[in-house]
Amino acid sequence: MTTMSYTARAANGRTIRGRIEAENSQDAIRWLKNNGVQVISVSDVKGIEASFLRWSKALNTKRVKTGHVVATIAQLQLMLDAGTGLDNALSVAADTAQSPRLRSVLVDVHQRVKNGQQLSDALNAHSDVFDQVSVRMIAAGEASGTLSHMLDTLQEMLVRQADLRRSMLIAIMYPAVLVGVACVAVVILFLWVLPKFAIVFEDVGVDLPVITAFMLGLSHFFRAYFVFMVIGLIAAIVGAKLLLTVPSFLTRWLKFLMRVPLVGTIIRFGNTAKSMHIMGTLWESGLPITEVTRLTAATMKHKLYQDFFFQLRERLIDGKQISSSFATTDLFGPTVAPLIRTGEETGKTPLVLGALATYHEKETQGLIKTMITLMEPAIIILMAGAVGVIAISVVVPMFRLSQAVH
Repeated sequence: MTTMSYTARAANGRTIRGRIEAENSQDAIRWLKNNGVQVISVSDVKGIEASFLRWSKALNTKRVKTGHVVATIAQLQLMLDAGTGLDNALSVAADTAQSPRLRSVLVDVHQRVKNGQQLSDALNAHSDVFDQVSVRMIAAGEASGTLSHMLDTLQEMLVRQADLRRSMLIAIMYPAVLVGVACVAVVILFLWVLPKFAIVFEDVGVDLPVITAFMLGLSHFFRAYFVFMVIGLIAAIVGAKLLLTVPSFLTRWLKFLMRVPLVGTIIRFGNTAKSMHIMGTLWESGLPITEVTRLTAATMKHKLYQDFFFQLRERLIDGKQISSSFATTDLFGPTVAPLIRTGEETGKTPLVLGALATYHEKETQGLIKTMITLMEPAIIILMAGAVGVIAISVVVPMFRLSQAVH
């Protein structure tokens, strides 16, 4: 979504100016016309003003949790299915919203619907809460008269995406927490524990083993240059983040990760599950395939997959088959292209995409469990080894000291 500034003329002839979030100028003009104003001009907000808007939005906007959005969609679906009108359903959803931010959004959506807007248009005004996939699915449900069914489908899709995202997060956070604990323990030993023993050894004058001398020297280095090491670490993190903003470097880094054993497979299967599920759900909702691929690309966070689906859309516009594009890339498993080709031949491509999504979701869960199972003992062994070496470096001279005393 892009921030655009507009100038328009209201029904009373008054000139109004403001900003709007939209995919492009055509969408902005369409939204303004639907709100009963005559558009004079629409242009992108660029330069310093655009940067300021992004920063202020990031600082001032409280993010609505995905779980709260899913709960709201489920609530709307249940009330519509029970025969409640959309106006009353939105009123109840706003009253029972699980966060102040979501409550204010739903109040605005309710007011817009009361003023004659479609639900999808009202939700589109809050793109930071309801993404384009959700908006387009709801728009398709409104057009086909199956809004309740579409909300149910959307809820299921969001839940499955959240589960997959949670699994991927666990795969990253669990080993990261173990490594973090190990690093903190080692830093405490080097900065506070070993220096105390160093004072004792110097006072006694005991002959230090090589390993003890090395550890005490390392401890002295840590204490002397700890601040510079922290600054260097922060600089390295900032530098890495800046490098990842360079498209060519980001592409090379992502391709490297795809080649890492097990990690690459998890990335491949996880993104395959997500993209197949989104494509299949959007296709079943009745959207044209070019719009399906555009929305899928916009939803994918991984740049390689995002680029692939944008290219797939262009190939489809040129008249190519879906399966031919999947057959020319290694971003997906070897069974994806043949099964999609079968779906094209039988006219059941959305069904095949759903089956592929389910299969890859299960495989991703299994791979994540395997990775955690393999990494946990390896990290524990490394932690024990590091602490053990430090302990030995302290115990050996203490043992010699006790023998000298006796």
